[in-house]
Amino acid sequence: MFRHLIVPLDGSREANVGVPHAYRIARGSGARVTLLRVVSHGRDVADGQAFLDGVAHEYAAPDLAIEVVVREGDAAEVILSEIQQRGADLVVMRTHGRSGLTRAVLGSVAEKIVKQSSTPVLLLPPGDRNQASGDIRAILVPVDGSPGGSLALGVAQALARQSNASLQLLQVVQPVPAYQSSALLMYGPMDVDPAWDADAESGAQAHVDAIASRLSARGLTARAEALIANSVPEAIVTNAAEHECDLIVMSSHAHTGAARAFLGSVTDAVVRSAKCPVLVVRREAERESQPGEAA
Repeated sequence: MFRHLIVPLDGSREANVGVPHAYRIARGSGARVTLLRVVSHGRDVADGQAFLDGVAHEYAAPDLAIEVVVREGDAAEVILSEIQQRGADLVVMRTHGRSGLTRAVLGSVAEKIVKQSSTPVLLLPPGDRNQASGDIRAILVPVDGSPGGSLALGVAQALARQSNASLQLLQVVQPVPAYQSSALLMYGPMDVDPAWDADAESGAQAHVDAIASRLSARGLTARAEALIANSVPEAIVTNAAEHECDLIVMSSHAHTGAARAFLGSVTDAVVRSAKCPVLVVRREAERESQPGEAA
């Protein structure tokens, strides 16, 4: 599983919600933890060091390797550099970080880390009900048959084994009306099979049931659900809340072009509205096929 976790902290108590989650994962996998503080001026290094030393002391444990690092510079650039130099394989950080006034959206630093690093990022929202313990008891994994979804499921399986958590598999099917408006613009009026929605939902349920069956055969607790919804992100967030999931694991995108943009927007919307942490597993975009090449 994960071997080296980096936890960027900005000196605020709000940012510290990432520490229990990182420590829980690290102690289960034997990973090292680096607490990172980025400061704007060299005169702030001593204060940053004292802050990190206090956090490390609070969570110190014999079976946990903790390192504290203070760097000066641009927060996103420094974090990206430390990820690469240290070979970190997971970053744990709060979504709504502070930069002057509290940001109302993802936060520019977290957004840059997700977009520019291939390392998985565990994004934590304010008000996470398990922020004090970092417990993971139920994990939601949206599946869609894409390579990115398969990668996210693999990571979720490993975390489920490590934390003895259950897996909630969800496939969301958009109904015909969600496509009709754009299709009408492109092709004009057309006949639509009235049974399409029911058939699509039935096929999706069979797909997730098969995955859940294979996971159960491997000793994991897995539930499967397929549903029809106009908004994929809203369906994911609502389902996670209904099943009291402690974590959502999903890929940032699976393909290039329009497919990548769509899946990226789904992940972005889930991160911005979910009440539980979201682990974003980035899959490198597939190269577009060139003319004359096999797809």
